[in-house]
Amino acid sequence: MTKMKKLIIAAWILLAVVLSLFALYLLHERRNRPLPPEIPPPTPPILISSLPDITPPPGQSDPPNLPVTLMPEGVFDFPSLHLHSAYDPFAVERNFWHDGTLRVTGTSEPFLMDETAVRIRGRGNSTWAAGQEKRPLRIRFTEPRTFLDSPNAARDWVLIANLFDASLIRTHIAFYLAGMLEGMPWSPFSRLVHVYINGDYKGIYQLADERNTEEGRADGDFLFEIDGSAPSRDRRLSQGETEGVDFVFVNGWVIDVRHPHRRDRDNHMAYLKDYLERVDDAIKTRDFAALEALVDIPSLIDFYLVQELFKNLDVGDRSIFLQIRGQGDARRIYFGPVWDFDRSAGNMVAWFTPEYIFAAYRNSWFVDLLDTPEFFALTAERWREINLAQIPHMLLYVQYLSDNYEEAFDRNFERHTHIFDVFNGIGSEPPWLVMIPPPIREIHTAKEQIQFLMSWLYQRAEWLDDFFAR
Repeated sequence: MTKMKKLIIAAWILLAVVLSLFALYLLHERRNRPLPPEIPPPTPPILISSLPDITPPPGQSDPPNLPVTLMPEGVFDFPSLHLHSAYDPFAVERNFWHDGTLRVTGTSEPFLMDETAVRIRGRGNSTWAAGQEKRPLRIRFTEPRTFLDSPNAARDWVLIANLFDASLIRTHIAFYLAGMLEGMPWSPFSRLVHVYINGDYKGIYQLADERNTEEGRADGDFLFEIDGSAPSRDRRLSQGETEGVDFVFVNGWVIDVRHPHRRDRDNHMAYLKDYLERVDDAIKTRDFAALEALVDIPSLIDFYLVQELFKNLDVGDRSIFLQIRGQGDARRIYFGPVWDFDRSAGNMVAWFTPEYIFAAYRNSWFVDLLDTPEFFALTAERWREINLAQIPHMLLYVQYLSDNYEEAFDRNFERHTHIFDVFNGIGSEPPWLVMIPPPIREIHTAKEQIQFLMSWLYQRAEWLDDFFAR
């Protein structure tokens, strides 16, 4: 064997030893974080019909903001929205705005609405593509106005279909929890409603704020969304979009800017990219002092905890909204609003158990943040606070809906019988069924779907309590 070959073999052996030592180092560094396996063992939560050992904060026996305030006394139902249009909004192009009217019935006097001019169009991506019988919509009034008991007036509102969520309330409950937390500057208004289109009942929808900068919503120089990774970037470039003009690319993520509008951006995009790269560097180097100068930490922690509690699938690189607010030394990135939780809280085929850290596994920022001692300490302290105050109210609200609104939820599935038919093996399976885990498919009533969600969240909160106590 020549001397050169011996040197090459020795070099390869040395490289193998170095890589092995590095792998052992990484294993040592991560040993305390219980990461989920790709497919965890099938141990879904034990289904419970009522909550044990739930004690709300002193002097606050009832959850806040109950929907009963929308109805006459003793009536447990949701308001009805009647949309009329010359078009079937489900049968035209998603982005096609068209004129129509809206009437609101089945609610208390202050919230009724006579025939009112609106514009209507579709919205959403996967739910629009999959939901021929129940698609998400946007509604636009001619002037800003309140809607039901919303605290603010606005022109634009959304109707979320929650097609992939057989409980119909995962996103609604996430909004409910976020709305009780003071860390994020704005969380969307949310109410459950019945929707009729040209007289045809379409089911239960979630009426919510649109994510924009109308008064009472996002407020700042920027509102932007993490909306995909490298494949999304390639797709957008192939469709003629320009990086740095239509979007920016940071940390392997596409950053989609909602405000300011494209025509008003000028040099804003370069500023935003630079700001986000400084945030990215502070997170990756675990420089908490630098991070505090760039990011509002209370909003970051509350946003993370909502995502982690629900094990929200989109937290990896989708539906993550942020704002830049303030001037001078007070300028910060604020996390929120939260959005899009239909595939969360046990409604995921690969990660449906209540155990394991998830948001800090799917999202690279949260991975590094949870390894930052200052962030972990503050987050653990904040978890203990909300687990004593807001989590009980959230769980009691889920039970309240289960106990009082069974008939209302059944109406949705009387209209969309194919959902539970498919779970029972009747009829052809739609492509989206592959996303639904076995425990969800085995539940064939709306009430039990909500009880599953309640059981899952209760047991998830218990697991997180143990994790943050370490």
